[in-house]
Amino acid sequence: MTTGRASPLLEMHRELGAKLTEFGGWQMPLQYSGVIAEHNAVRTGTGVFDVSHLGKLRVAGDSAEEALQQALTTDVERLDPGGAAYALALHDDGGCIDDLFCYRMGPGEWMVVPNAANNEAVSTALVESGADVVDEWDRWAILALQGPDSFEVFTRAWPASEAPGLRLHSWCSLDVDGHLGFVARTGYTGERGFELYVPAEVAPAAWSRVMASGATPVGLGARDTLRLEMGYPLYGHELARSVNPLEAGLGWALAWDTPFRGRQALAQIKEEGPARRLFGIACRSRGVPRQGHSVLAAGEPLGEVTSGNFSPTLGRGIALAYAPANRVPPPGGAVEVVARSRRLDGDTLTPPFIER
Repeated sequence: MTTGRASPLLEMHRELGAKLTEFGGWQMPLQYSGVIAEHNAVRTGTGVFDVSHLGKLRVAGDSAEEALQQALTTDVERLDPGGAAYALALHDDGGCIDDLFCYRMGPGEWMVVPNAANNEAVSTALVESGADVVDEWDRWAILALQGPDSFEVFTRAWPASEAPGLRLHSWCSLDVDGHLGFVARTGYTGERGFELYVPAEVAPAAWSRVMASGATPVGLGARDTLRLEMGYPLYGHELARSVNPLEAGLGWALAWDTPFRGRQALAQIKEEGPARRLFGIACRSRGVPRQGHSVLAAGEPLGEVTSGNFSPTLGRGIALAYAPANRVPPPGGAVEVVARSRRLDGDTLTPPFIER
């Protein structure tokens, strides 16, 4: 794993009093004023996240489209320039290398954005499929502007931009103080918003502009609670080398009519049915479930929590967990989460935990 990297916004985070943490080899802000306050700012107003630690892999050339069609589970041929799609990169047996976004930048050019810890693994998978890959990790900062008021904040910051007219999962160019970037209608919170890809040299100016336009700085701590409320998977938790997309409920992200890596193995799993299934738990008891906690049903071992936290929106603990597919209780089924010496009563559900 790459270590010692820093966001071009690091000094601005320090000036704001952010608590910093190591994330995928990067020093990144965990929180500023506090996770709950920042979470609520995104749910009720607008927050801005620095997610510059995400990978940025540019793929271009005559072999690019064919290579991406093999390496990723989306149908890249159907993506027009200005389009984007969620996808996975898989091993031959269907196990997850990573989940990511793929942007079509031009007729023969794409940007692949993996998680920080998996940038090298995804790059290797692309090369093995025949792609020419240029790592642009340090070229771009990524600012995620998210929340119900994000369109108004963005328009105050860039009044001439056409971005508010974009459909979901599309992008357009963005001029940032004379430097060309782009802005996409993507995100990881369940709220409407944008992700801004800004040249690193003008990232501080872009950050200051959205802050002055009304955005609240938000750290990665709140990003995790926001994505958990929506039931979005996180690599290292719901996704891993040993997990396939069908178990994770991501069958919708598989373009079955394309020759993506792992397709044959997943077709067999689909026919037989996945061995385990991801489900949600909303706690009735006070307490917070955490990754690794055991889940019981009728007093007997059922599964294990993959992600758990306090939900600021619901005011109680929530969790995602895996269990054998034939034993997952139907929505509303009673379970217990073993949180150290305590047992937290909860009810099962199909995520998301909140409606958006």
